[in-house]
Amino acid sequence: MFDSVLPSGSEPISVVSSQWLRAARCSALICVIALGLGFVAEVAADRNGVGALISFGRWGSFSLALLFLLFRRGKNSLAFALGLGAATALIALLPVALMLTRSRHLLFFIAVFSGILPPFSNLLLGLFSISLAMLGLSSIVAFQKMAHEANGSGNLRWAFRGGMCCALVVWLMFMALGLSFGGFGM
Repeated sequence: MFDSVLPSGSEPISVVSSQWLRAARCSALICVIALGLGFVAEVAADRNGVGALISFGRWGSFSLALLFLLFRRGKNSLAFALGLGAATALIALLPVALMLTRSRHLLFFIAVFSGILPPFSNLLLGLFSISLAMLGLSSIVAFQKMAHEANGSGNLRWAFRGGMCCALVVWLMFMALGLSFGGFGM
């Protein structure tokens, strides 16, 4: 199942057997598992599940879609999924990185990016953050290898950029919805 990407033309693409692509797929799977565990813990604590659905529903559906796209056939859909994974990791890990720097100049960005990560316990947040960091790194490296090996990588670059823009547009839409409903608590 890991070697399921077929090139659309006759040129061979060995990125499907790449360890970086396997790392991206495994990282996305770990993110889905961490989200599932967080959802179950939130339902157990909330008792009615509405808070858990609000906190984890968007991330869960987004992670399942990313995991599905990483296992699809076709190099353009794989490039789109790799762009989606890289942008997701960048968006989600930015507040963690900003909090670790403890800089007063970045407090505005922390306020803007608050509510991005689901409300995990410390252990799940660590697992989720490490998995997202590995997803972002492996997505970028796997795409670079894929673009380097493909003939006419213009369409691949557009698909990768499209995946990145898709994640950013979805994030901006949720930020606008959060602002319109009176806060950043997404």
